[in-house]
Amino acid sequence: MKSSAQIVLLTSLATCWASKLYSVEIILFEALEVEGEPIIDFTDIRLMGRERALNGTVRINEDMDATNFQMSVDFQTDPLRNGEWRNMIFSVPQMNICRAMRMYIGTYGKSTLQRSQHTNLPFDGKHCPLPKGTYYIKDLLMNSDTWPEIMPIGYLNGNFRFLKRGKLIGGVKCLTEISQSILML
Repeated sequence: MKSSAQIVLLTSLATCWASKLYSVEIILFEALEVEGEPIIDFTDIRLMGRERALNGTVRINEDMDATNFQMSVDFQTDPLRNGEWRNMIFSVPQMNICRAMRMYIGTYGKSTLQRSQHTNLPFDGKHCPLPKGTYYIKDLLMNSDTWPEIMPIGYLNGNFRFLKRGKLIGGVKCLTEISQSILML
């Protein structure tokens, strides 16, 4: 009798201390079309394997500084997965690329885009200007550890746009499916 009461108590405490995490699967990742040659080129990124990991190269064809380059992101959600998309309130308005990288990618994307064995992209908010070069992405999966605690479950579409003096020069559309899981602490 005493041991069953202890099990119930421990189970209750564990449930109270559980932390919500999100499981994120990339459904689609495609470069946005631009007029002419893109300055930032995502066309060589592919989804690979059962885990749908990102693999390939990103080319930045000129240094991207805060004076001439901007970034914006908009998100739409489809919580019922039925094609009824709604704009989300948290998006990144068009702002200089260095500030956008520092404030948004450096905060919410840092768990995914850590410079490590999976990528050498300078998208961590610490590099400005973004240096010209060819960067790799290898077996990169979405990591939601630094995402807001409240996220809609279902499909999430993000359009990441890079601009030069207001003109689109590259970007990606990333469609993900978000599901919630409980992590016991």
